[in-house]
Amino acid sequence: MKSKHDLDDFRELTDLLTDLELDDTTPKANIYNRLKFKLESGNIQPNDSKKDGIYMKTNKWKAATVSAVAVVCLLGAFSTTSFAQGMLQTILARFQVGNMEITQYDKELPATQSNTEGNETRAERKAPPQLTLEEARAASKMDFPAPTWLSEHYSYVNTVVHGEGMVEIQYKKEEEFLSLLISNSGENGISTTEGVKIETIGGKKVYFANGIVIWEHEGFTYELYQMSEKSFDAATIGNIIESLSTKSAKK
Repeated sequence: MKSKHDLDDFRELTDLLTDLELDDTTPKANIYNRLKFKLESGNIQPNDSKKDGIYMKTNKWKAATVSAVAVVCLLGAFSTTSFAQGMLQTILARFQVGNMEITQYDKELPATQSNTEGNETRAERKAPPQLTLEEARAASKMDFPAPTWLSEHYSYVNTVVHGEGMVEIQYKKEEEFLSLLISNSGENGISTTEGVKIETIGGKKVYFANGIVIWEHEGFTYELYQMSEKSFDAATIGNIIESLSTKSAKK
């Protein structure tokens, strides 16, 4: 095999793509969405270096830049300034928490048009069945630990099974609503343009991103969503983590 690419082949391909004219906006949108999907899903990987579980920014070409070059070839330089300039987005860092990847960007990706056709005629979703923790463990086939501290200080609402390998435990107290997602399979991820804070709480490395508290425990990834004006302090989060158990809370 050749150790280096034949640059003449790439020049011919570049000339071919440069001469290609796309008058219809549909191909442009398809190209843009495909490149955006590949960036978000990680199929196009930037040259990052890993240190202590964090993928940090390097000075090498980023995947977004390479994709933007492809858009220049496909759409022309003029189209890039008006259509694809929002794709020039830099990945500042990546954080891996169990099966959850947190990606920190320097700016938001442009919003894409969603397909809402048929939503009005779609049947309303049925409310999930009421399950106890034990019933949810049996239905999900996961013996996941749940925080007994929350069961003692909040009213238990329900546990919803979200397909294979993920459940959501719901709690409430007056106007405050808590949602705790627990998963042990699949590849999940969130993106943020804000800073990602990391603290060691209850013996666990806890990540704070987009108002979500994320940590890993015994092979399970926990995502705590708190719908209230105030957020839990470190001591309360420590109580939640330290109370994780497969046993039911004391009545």
